[in-house]
Amino acid sequence: MAIVIYWAQTQVSLFDSPIPQLPWGVVSLVDLYAGFTLFGLWIAYKETVLKTFFWIIGLIVLGNFTTALYVIYSINQANGDMKVFFLGDNI
Repeated sequence: MAIVIYWAQTQVSLFDSPIPQLPWGVVSLVDLYAGFTLFGLWIAYKETVLKTFFWIIGLIVLGNFTTALYVIYSINQANGDMKVFFLGDNI
């Protein structure tokens, strides 16, 4: 994802992008950032501040690749317990 972001930035500046001027571009951006926000809040609820910081940086830089990694990480940490998967140590 970082490579694709770099490539896109070399093609069109973030500030010159036509996406925010298109109605469906706005919908896509709102959906993207709403997803980042909700997923980031779930991470913040489950993790320490330092872990949350690094996971959210990963989310911003690598997008849904980080989402997939975090879900796999959470499944591994839960050892089959769904409460631990969703709530972490906040049970």
